[in-house]
Amino acid sequence: MNQMALLKQYLKDREDTEIPDSGFPFVTISRQAGAGGHTLARKVLQEMDKYPDDELLQGWEMFDEKLCAVVAQDNAMSSSFESLVREEYKPALHQVIYDMLIGHSEQFSTYKKIFEVVRILGMIGKVLIIGRAGAFVTAGMPKGIHLRLVADERKRMTWAMPRFEMKEDLALAAIRKQDKDRERMVRDFFGKDLKDPVHYDVVFNTARQDLDAMARIIVQMIRARAAQAPS
Repeated sequence: MNQMALLKQYLKDREDTEIPDSGFPFVTISRQAGAGGHTLARKVLQEMDKYPDDELLQGWEMFDEKLCAVVAQDNAMSSSFESLVREEYKPALHQVIYDMLIGHSEQFSTYKKIFEVVRILGMIGKVLIIGRAGAFVTAGMPKGIHLRLVADERKRMTWAMPRFEMKEDLALAAIRKQDKDRERMVRDFFGKDLKDPVHYDVVFNTARQDLDAMARIIVQMIRARAAQAPS
């Protein structure tokens, strides 16, 4: 399965390409900034590699920067790849003023495209979707497994410092801003509280649990979800 090829084909030839729901599970990973979403996703893929004869666990891909790259390549989008990766978000009031000045809703168009891509990936299946309001975009799709990762702020700051190449105070400010931006985006577009655990199948504290153990649990969840009869 080549999820990226299917996705690009659909986006290029929308009228001539239909993507049916594959029935394969998919995983969305919501996370606090610095809580290790990418690290856990890579651990899950490594755990899957231990079962080369299990067809269900083969052919999975992680989508975060790949997803951003697809959206940024759309000529109708003016958002840069870097801004999409950083998940920059203007609060609703700021965006209204901005749209009034330039005459169109750039942010709305960008997020509409992101959400479209996320939902297509959910239909294709066998994907780990990091962020991008995945749990809310794909809510109601029966094969989705929705995870939320949290950790104490000091630990997340420590993890974020080398990634952002920042000192403690700047790294702390950066993760707080990123958390607020993500919460505002979900609230503005979906009217939901990103932090409410009711939206997720499991909430993991990555500062207190072993990532390899979490990856094994997630693989078992994928197997269980795949075994469920269609609703």
